[in-house]
Amino acid sequence: MASKDSKKATKALGRAKAEAQEAAAPRTPLGGPVWKILSVGATLLATKVASDAAQKGWKLATGRNVPVKGDYERERTRDVVLFTALSSMAVATARVAVERGAATYYRRSTGHLPKALEDEKVSPKDVRAHRKLERRKARAAYRLQKAINRAGTR
Repeated sequence: MASKDSKKATKALGRAKAEAQEAAAPRTPLGGPVWKILSVGATLLATKVASDAAQKGWKLATGRNVPVKGDYERERTRDVVLFTALSSMAVATARVAVERGAATYYRRSTGHLPKALEDEKVSPKDVRAHRKLERRKARAAYRLQKAINRAGTR
C-alpha cells in the first residue's frame, strides 16, 4: 500500500506532465476551424463510401436492386426494413471509425485533442455536489423501498 506522500507525489507529477504538454503544444486560432473541416469532411466521405458499399453489398447478396422505401407495390416491407437497418449500421460504424481516426490524426499533428473533444475539468465543489445528490437519491430509494415493504406486509 502506498503512503500518502507517494500518492501526492504521483498526482503532482501527473499534473506537471499535463501542464508541460499544454505548454509544449499551444493552441492556435486556426485549430477550431481546421478540426471542423477535418471532422465534417471525413464524416461526409465515410458516409458516402459506407452507403455505396451497403448498396453494392445488397445487390451482390440478393441479386436485386436496393429496395426503395416508397415503392409499396413492388418491394416487401421486410426487405426495406432489413436494408435500412444494415445500411444504417454500416454508416454509423464508418462515421465513428473515421471520427476517431481524425481525432487521432489531429492529436498527433498538434499534440492535443481539439477543444471540442476535451473533457471539461470538474471542480471539487461539483464533485461534492454530485456526491451529495447521489446520497440523497440513495436515501430516497431506501425510504421508498421501506414504505413499499411496509405496505406489502399489511
